[in-house]
Amino acid sequence: MEKGIAPIPAFYACYLLRSIVRHASLYIGSTPNPPRRLRQHNGESKGGAVRTSKDSLRPWEMTCLVAGFPSKIAALQFEWAWQNPQLTRHIAPDSRITQATMTTRISPKTGKARKRPKRPRLSLTDRLRNLHLLLRARSFRQWPLKLTFYCEDVFRVWSKLMEQTTERLPNGLQVALDESSRSSRNSKQSDGEQAASQQIGIHGLDLDYAKFKSHLEKSRAMLGAGDHSLKCSICRNVVRPSGAATLVCPSDGCSAVSHLQCLASHFRKDPEKDEIVVRSSGSCPGCRSETQWTDLVKELSLRMRGEKEIKAIFKPKRAKKGSTKAADLLEDDSEQSGKEEDLRNIAVIGEWPSIEDSSDDDDATATHVQHQTLRCDPTPERKLFRTIAHPQTPHSEPVIEDSECDEVELLT
Repeated sequence: MEKGIAPIPAFYACYLLRSIVRHASLYIGSTPNPPRRLRQHNGESKGGAVRTSKDSLRPWEMTCLVAGFPSKIAALQFEWAWQNPQLTRHIAPDSRITQATMTTRISPKTGKARKRPKRPRLSLTDRLRNLHLLLRARSFRQWPLKLTFYCEDVFRVWSKLMEQTTERLPNGLQVALDESSRSSRNSKQSDGEQAASQQIGIHGLDLDYAKFKSHLEKSRAMLGAGDHSLKCSICRNVVRPSGAATLVCPSDGCSAVSHLQCLASHFRKDPEKDEIVVRSSGSCPGCRSETQWTDLVKELSLRMRGEKEIKAIFKPKRAKKGSTKAADLLEDDSEQSGKEEDLRNIAVIGEWPSIEDSSDDDDATATHVQHQTLRCDPTPERKLFRTIAHPQTPHSEPVIEDSECDEVELLT
């Protein structure tokens, strides 16, 4: 098992936050745990963000989530592009809603003038238009993303935008309105019903690796039996006894195993999609059932890298002790301790094709926007290593526990 490298997150999403008090105030972020992140933004748990900490703007609500990213880094790249549509290369200059403009600021200490990109003020419709542009971008259209709305009025704005737009989203993209959250808003609930409703909306999301338990049991039984004659179902060559770079079909009754590269080539044989490096799904060479590529590589990364996560999956469940806030504090601390390690391992994350539209230009401009490019900018690995090796003087702002980038305009 690979040590020191975290597996692909079970869930990671980008979200659009809106103030319930003032609908014009919006915030874009990312998180592996939306319910906990929302509690942080609303001041119910440790963490949150400076731009959502004003009591006059609380409470906040998550209007929509974009999920299905193949890795944490992929989600952070999408988040930064959504926050900075006037700078990102994932949106063509002639398609941008707003163009980048410069502003000059004079330092009160040195008296020197600095030019920085000016962040435009964007409405809800503008944010959704930029989201539409990014979902259509070649860099992201290959990914098996899912867009879910949790506010009916925001979904109506999106639907109207879709009617006015001639360009269509990728066929594989799922767009839906969460019906459970809509019904809960329209009905008056008793205390008991409100307790039951905690599992609706973002509170009903599947955030852990529990769904991979049966898949893990199957792969560990097949690859851990010491059978050195186990062959790839495509090239017929022997697979590695360690199970490295080996994918196992999750279907019951199917014993097909494949090399990572062999199955990727098998999925790519669709003549109409030759330009796609790896398809989001394909048929198993053994049982011909439809399998999702992200599920296969998540199970592989969990099997090879997730020793701690696997122990948690197979550990007998116990009754929860302590309050929710105490549990949040423990989760926050453990998650924060692993973030720098995740960033150091960016170079070895290769379970999905690299983004073709390089974000180097984004980084060159964005370094003027913020001091901490470590979290926010989808920079090349060398800049991440350099930032870690030469940390800057810490700012007075609190560390953000979940969202990897808080450089976003708060509309007031």
